[in-house]
Formats: sequence, structure tokens, C-alpha cells
Amino acid sequence: MSYIEVFESELRSFQIELTSEQKRVLARYCDELVHWNKQINLTGLGGSDLVRRLVVGPLWVGCQLKPQGVLADIGSGNGSPAIPLHVLCKFSKAHLIETRARRAAFLRHITTTLELTGVIVHRSRFEEIASELRPVDWITLQGLAFTEELLNSIRRVATTTTTVVWISSPDATPPEQPFRTLQVPFTGNSVFLFGF
Repeated sequence: MSYIEVFESELRSFQIELTSEQKRVLARYCDELVHWNKQINLTGLGGSDLVRRLVVGPLWVGCQLKPQGVLADIGSGNGSPAIPLHVLCKFSKAHLIETRARRAAFLRHITTTLELTGVIVHRSRFEEIASELRPVDWITLQGLAFTEELLNSIRRVATTTTTVVWISSPDATPPEQPFRTLQVPFTGNSVFLFGF
């Protein structure tokens, strides 16, 4: 089954308009994610939940924030939110950072398959490579604990123009007060924004 119909239905619900090429690329991303999920655990989601939470939700965030420049996505795992954001916003460079070898292999495969330019996959912990990534305009995290240790590592590379976007459950406790919070429609997810 191709995810294009599910994807287009979710885009209508969120009132997001994409080009036909962006739709094609992101539907292919969904198909590849489901295919690879049979071999390695990338997500427990399927069907419209997968499309809504991993693709269209991040697209909605991108439409609200309109990020540009350089992105660093920490704990990229299944590619969300970095891949949908990159397809929408066309960052000059996007760093996908993942510690697990099989997930990093998936990320390399998907960036090649989707012919995404400017995307670099790092098989490493953010704390180990953070200083190599400067300057970073946007840092994203999803489905990842935002610990004090991670926050301190982010502070070492952040500039006054860096924005951190943490997509999490609404009951999550941020490590410090965000300057803005958004609620992603239809998902129950909260988006906490931090500046430095």
C-alpha cells in the first residue's frame, strides 16, 4: 500500500499545501519507513498515526516556525522531524545525529533514496560532535528525553540566534522555561521552543 492517499488526507486535515514533488518525496519516505520497520524498530506507529505524528505534525511545526539555515536533529532515529522539515524548508545543511548503527544506516539509505541534498548523517552522540556543527540555527528533538546534560551540550554550540524545538507529549517537563509553546493539532503533542 502506498501512503500517498493517507498523506494527502492528513495534509487536508492540517490545511497544509505542498508541491506535488514534496508530496511524492514524503509519501516515499512513509513507504520506506514502513518497509524498514519490519527489520528494525523505527516506530510503533502505522497507517494514519504514522503519517500524522511523524510527517504531517512536523510539517505543521515547519509551517508555523518557517525555519531556515542549518538544522541539527538530535536522536534522528526514524528521520522525524528532520526529513519532513528539510523537504519543506530546504535547509542549507541538515545534520541527522543518531547513535545506533542500524538506525543510522536507515537514515543514510533514506537520504540517498529521496535524493535529499545538504543532509549529513552522523553516527554519534550529539555531545561528542556538537562543537563540529557550529553554527547551528535550529536544533530539533522528538521522542527524546531533554535532560540537563543534553541542554548543557546544546548551550555550548548555540548562538543568540539558535532556536531549540522539542516536540514531546503535553505532560513533558521541560528542563527550563520555554519562550513559546505550540500544540500540534490532532496529535496531542506539544512543541516547546527555547532560545539562548
